[in-house]
Amino acid sequence: MTTMADEVIREVRRVRHEISERCGHDPHKVVAWYRAFQDELKRSGKYRFLQAEESGHTGRSRSAVRETVGP
Repeated sequence: MTTMADEVIREVRRVRHEISERCGHDPHKVVAWYRAFQDELKRSGKYRFLQAEESGHTGRSRSAVRETVGP
């Protein structure tokens, strides 16, 4: 029996593989792609990225939070 969670995981893995494939499966290029995508999301203004001090984490990891824009 396939659950909704299984379908979501399958789709996430498919998209991650597609991104890796576009980057020639080079981990450095994959990380660069994700960082560029993160920068694009930041510029869009639709998301607020928490800094390490705000999130309580001390690492470089950042979280994105969707904010409602407009009425």
